[in-house]
Amino acid sequence: MDDVDLRILELLEENGRLSHEEISKILHISRPAVHQRVSKLEKNGVIKGYRSIIDWRLLEQKIKVLIFVKARCQNFKELAGKIVELQVPNVKIVECQRLAGEWCMMLKVRVNAPEDLTNLIDEMVKHDEVLETSTTFILSTLYEDGWKEI
Repeated sequence: MDDVDLRILELLEENGRLSHEEISKILHISRPAVHQRVSKLEKNGVIKGYRSIIDWRLLEQKIKVLIFVKARCQNFKELAGKIVELQVPNVKIVECQRLAGEWCMMLKVRVNAPEDLTNLIDEMVKHDEVLETSTTFILSTLYEDGWKEI
């Protein structure tokens, strides 16, 4: 990986819809060279995929929260998998992070209404391994996934 690959990654991170032609013009290299480099980055798993950044404030799931979880278990990944796979109406678990420190896990969640969050937590604590949760409501997002609200 060289500086050109890193610059391609930065450009795609800023705008995943950039064409190889547009990248080639920005970097002053040929379109086939860009195509070859992007293909190699995808094949090697450096580029995991492409996605859209959605403004959820304009849709139903406007409420975002962080749920911190304390757990005691033999297989942490298994517990995290069970939690992430929970099917609760009007709830979308966006991220699950393993943490060091006081809390074991952090979930980033979108919900339609506070009662949906209650339903999720009620389902989570049915797992005996979940000892405690703490929820923090996100008031606003200033910077996320390369997108700035500021």
